[in-house]
Amino acid sequence: MINQEEIYRNLQEENWEILIDIFYKRKDIIKSDLLLSQSLETVLNIVTTKSIELETESAFVNNIEQFLLLHSSKCIELKAEQIEAIKIAIVNAKRENLGYAYNYAKEYPENVICNEIITEFEKLLPKKTNHSQIDLVTVVENKSIEENNDFRKSLFNSNQEVEFYLALKRVFDTYQIYPNVALSSVINFKSIKDKLNSSERDFFLRTTIDFVVFEPFRNYFPIYFFEIDSS
Repeated sequence: MINQEEIYRNLQEENWEILIDIFYKRKDIIKSDLLLSQSLETVLNIVTTKSIELETESAFVNNIEQFLLLHSSKCIELKAEQIEAIKIAIVNAKRENLGYAYNYAKEYPENVICNEIITEFEKLLPKKTNHSQIDLVTVVENKSIEENNDFRKSLFNSNQEVEFYLALKRVFDTYQIYPNVALSSVINFKSIKDKLNSSERDFFLRTTIDFVVFEPFRNYFPIYFFEIDSS
């Protein structure tokens, strides 16, 4: 049976996961017991205070969002100012995950921390460009991307693949040839999954074929498969 001493002990030890579990599983008992309700209110006040202070201790930061989930599922009841404090603390803690932080920050644009995140994130958003067909087609551009942030790679993984591709083009000149094709793109997984064990399924879903030749006049049906450097 849960009691207020257990809640206060876990609060003192900052066992946030245990407290969250208690508030979720014992919500009905807590709501009907005055002492337990008071201990819950004490926990929420401490959480709010730590949020306002922008506490960065990992155990707290990793669990703070769960209090919002408890509120949305009606296990606890947070005041508007408590919700705001928690969300701003999340924004501050998740600065490195800009898109994630932005989802909370946009709710409080007047807050200094949130405003910084909003400004930084929206700089990365593509901007609409005026052109003669603007009523029909939307064109956007993003000039804020640095030139050295280019993470593209070739379709080919080696010079050997390039040479083999050119050889295939000479032999299958009227067909379409693609390198490094996902196995799941050319074999129907649903048709064979019951014949595979778990490791074979994992292999199937992460494997590529070095080269596949497709028949363009048969709805790009795959007809030849080549592996050039593996079993």
